[in-house]
Amino acid sequence: MGSQVDSKFTWVIKNLAPFGSEIICSDSFVISGCKWYVRRKLFSNVNVYVCIYALVDLFFFSYRRLIAYPKRKWLNYLTLEVADCESFPIGWRRLANFSVTIVNKALEQIYRRQVTQQWFDHKTPRLSFPLMKTTLGFLVDEEVKIVAEIDVVEVIINGFQVLPSQVKSVNRLFKREPDIASKFPINNPLLKTAYMNVLLSLTKTLHLSPQKISNGDLSDTETTLAHMKTIGFKLELLEKKICEIKEKKAKEKAGKIKIQNTEEKLKDLKQKCLDLEAQLDTEKAEVLAASAPLLLSDDEDVF
Repeated sequence: MGSQVDSKFTWVIKNLAPFGSEIICSDSFVISGCKWYVRRKLFSNVNVYVCIYALVDLFFFSYRRLIAYPKRKWLNYLTLEVADCESFPIGWRRLANFSVTIVNKALEQIYRRQVTQQWFDHKTPRLSFPLMKTTLGFLVDEEVKIVAEIDVVEVIINGFQVLPSQVKSVNRLFKREPDIASKFPINNPLLKTAYMNVLLSLTKTLHLSPQKISNGDLSDTETTLAHMKTIGFKLELLEKKICEIKEKKAKEKAGKIKIQNTEEKLKDLKQKCLDLEAQLDTEKAEVLAASAPLLLSDDEDVF
C-alpha cells in the first residue's frame, strides 16, 4: 500500500516477518520526471530485504533503488542505488536530493536521514549509510512505514547536462541518432547545455505540423541547423525532416492553388447555372403565353 504527494512517497509495509521467499511491489509513481516504484523482498529465516526502486529514463529503462537491510527487527543499513549500471554507457550521471524517514505507529518517527545530495554515475552507482541504534525495534505489529522524498536535480546524458523535464526528449534524440554528438568538440558544460537546448528547440519545431511552421520559421530552422552541423553535430535525420516539411508545404501550396482555381470555376459554373435557370424560366413563360387561347372582345357573343 502506498500514497504519493508531490515528491514524497509513503509505503506502509505490513506482515514483514520472514516467511519464505516473496517479492511485493508497490504501485509505480513519478517524481521529478523519473518513474519510481517500491519493492519488498523477503528471505526465509534470516534477513528482510526492502527495496525502493526508481525507474530512471536513460537510453534504456534502468532502476534506482533504496535498499533497507533489516535483520529480524533491526534495521542496519539503507542504500540508494542505481541497479544494472554495468549496462549503461560511460558518462551517465544523476544528481538527486533524497531523504528517508522510517516510522512506526508507536513513535511516529524513529529515524530520519536528512536531505542528502548525491551524484550517481558509473563509478559511484550507490550510496550506503548506517542507521543509528534508535532504529532498533522499528516494527510494531509487524508493520513499518517508509517515507521516501526524492528530487532529481540534474541529469547528465552523454556528457550533456539536462533538466529532469528534458530527459525524455534527450533520450529520444540519442535513441534516434546515437552518433548525433559523437564529433561535438566543445567541453565547456554551459556551452554544451546551451547547444543542447538549441537542438531540443529545433527538434520541437520540426515536430510541429507543417501548417504551424511558417516559411520564416522554417528558414530560420534551416539556417540554425546548418550552423549546428558546422560545430560537429550529425543532423541527417533533422535535415531529412526539413526536406519532408518543405515537400509537404509545397504540396500544400500547390493544393491550395488548385482548390482556389476549382472554386473559381465552380463559382462561374454556379453563376452560369443561375443564368440558365433564369433563361429557362423566361422561355417557359413565353411558351405558356404563346399557348394560351385567344379571346374575342368582351361584348362579343361566344357560341
